[in-house]
Amino acid sequence: MALPQALVEKALLTGGNSSVAEIVSKVFLTSSTGAIDDAIGNTFFGINHRQTPAAIQNNKDYFGLTFFTRPDLNLSDANLRTVRQFSPLLNKESKSLQRIIRCTLGPRLAKDSPAVTSPFVDPGSPFISFLSNHLLSMSGWPDMEAPTYTSPEGIYKEAFSMIDGVVRNMTTYDITANFRNLPGDPVTLLFMTWLHYASRTYLGEMVPYPNYIVRNEYDYNTRIYRLVLDPSKRFIQKIAACGAAFPTNAPIGAAFNFEADKPLNQGLDQVSITFRAMGAEYNDPILFDEFNRTVEDFNPAMEAKFRSQYYTQIPYAALPIFNNRGYPHINLNSGELEWYIGIDEWNERFPRWKELIGDMPFKGKMSSPGKK
Repeated sequence: MALPQALVEKALLTGGNSSVAEIVSKVFLTSSTGAIDDAIGNTFFGINHRQTPAAIQNNKDYFGLTFFTRPDLNLSDANLRTVRQFSPLLNKESKSLQRIIRCTLGPRLAKDSPAVTSPFVDPGSPFISFLSNHLLSMSGWPDMEAPTYTSPEGIYKEAFSMIDGVVRNMTTYDITANFRNLPGDPVTLLFMTWLHYASRTYLGEMVPYPNYIVRNEYDYNTRIYRLVLDPSKRFIQKIAACGAAFPTNAPIGAAFNFEADKPLNQGLDQVSITFRAMGAEYNDPILFDEFNRTVEDFNPAMEAKFRSQYYTQIPYAALPIFNNRGYPHINLNSGELEWYIGIDEWNERFPRWKELIGDMPFKGKMSSPGKK
């Protein structure tokens, strides 16, 4: 919106030592737009009866992050040997793709079978990292809708309607997730293993861990968390989670398609997976606490009473140099998505990048926290 030249000149003459922002705010204060600093407050307080455009930016939420919790499949040696299709998972090479898949889907192995580990799978993380890192799109989350009742019509066709049910979604629905595939097709292998296990336990050919049998629980469920972030990717604007979910397909068939005029099978560039989800929670504050407890269940050292002994929060400005490292934690007071790194790893990694950072302004203390 063009400002009257006379108002601009007057504001500049009377501005004194005011900053440019303060001078511009004074100019708008004399117009129907109002002071820029008060724009958001004004739009909530009263009606814009002059119908002038408000000096407010449009909402700009980032899609943020998606977290898939790890199931707790019983992928012990004895269980795997009962089914021929699982024999490749008995691979002894710790860096093999089969070992990565086995350790990812069977997080209890790190504790029960210390020899069955992989340097590429963090036993303290509750999430399937490479699904989060390579998610391209996700759709299918249901909208909130109110069930209604409408009365029968009277003589004059009069009727009324009312809300007569719950708006919380506790039904089942399908979520479709598309993933960028990696060399070796690990995404398809992961979901093939996941589905084979669920089917074999249904048939009784494989058995879950005893605690699942006693409690009559499924061990192949995951929970999907969606965190919508602000443009700084620091604060959570919205949060959602399903109650539980499990995959229902593994698109292995596309691997065997054939076209003579194409040297590469481009049908494997992306993998589309459907999850059958049960229930949906949106922006419920308890989801913050449940997210944190999920992290703490896998890594008890992240509990509040232990965290400062073993971990230090990564300052916001230092997050780029610790990418792919750290454990998430949601600040229950501010809604900030914080990341924590082991003190030993901080002491090891941070000095190597300190010279590259130079005089970058950091928030908070950036010196090594030292061992506690």
